[in-house]
Amino acid sequence: MTLKGKVFISTVNACKSSSMRHIFEPLGATIFDFPMTEIIKTEILPEIHDAFSQIEKYNWIIFTSSNGVRYFHQLLSELTGMSSVPTTVKLAAVGPKTAMELKNNGRTADFTGFGGTAESLAAELIEKQFVQNCNVLLPLGNLAPDAMRSSLSGIAEVTRINVYKTVKTDVRDNKPVELIRSNGYDLILFTSPSGLANFAEILGSENLNPQLRLACIGNVTAKAAEQYGLKSTITAQTSTYEGLAHEIMNYYYKIKNLN
Repeated sequence: MTLKGKVFISTVNACKSSSMRHIFEPLGATIFDFPMTEIIKTEILPEIHDAFSQIEKYNWIIFTSSNGVRYFHQLLSELTGMSSVPTTVKLAAVGPKTAMELKNNGRTADFTGFGGTAESLAAELIEKQFVQNCNVLLPLGNLAPDAMRSSLSGIAEVTRINVYKTVKTDVRDNKPVELIRSNGYDLILFTSPSGLANFAEILGSENLNPQLRLACIGNVTAKAAEQYGLKSTITAQTSTYEGLAHEIMNYYYKIKNLN
């Protein structure tokens, strides 16, 4: 089973476009980039300066994304001159890709989650009693929900800092819009609620046809689609591009067998 002849519109930000293409193009799909968001480093606010100036006081730093790792270490170098987190501080990663980003920045994760979401990582850390009565630092993006801090706040002292921001991208290529309007595509790929919100704004309500075919990573993104009268055709429970590709392959495999 391949995806030969399938046309996918990818809404991931420009810096992740090559990763999306690396997954889908070898399977035969044609990818059109339609980036809805851009990731940028946050400004250095007092709470960020305070956290980095006393980085060694934290027992755990918990990372829920590769972006969090990347921008955290940029700030770490800028504010302290250190290239990696002191070994006295333990590090947790939401999944293998985030753990790999930590390794690229000089440290091996002390714990890597299995569930692939911030909520599941919090549950795993609580179950293993790793963070009880600990000082915990959460480097997140500005749009990340506060679910992890809420989950851990009853058993740990938790500090959240936003180390990167997700902002709306200026759309310069009208080709994806033309494909959507002419039904010349197979799936529109979404990885975040913010991407969906920007997509809805750019297309306008007149073009938000309930028949649009969406493939979403995670239930949170799929539920965000419903706010705009859309429904996810395919929802990947594993929060990776590979997980999304797997669900898409299964979807077309089932269609092929039915026909």
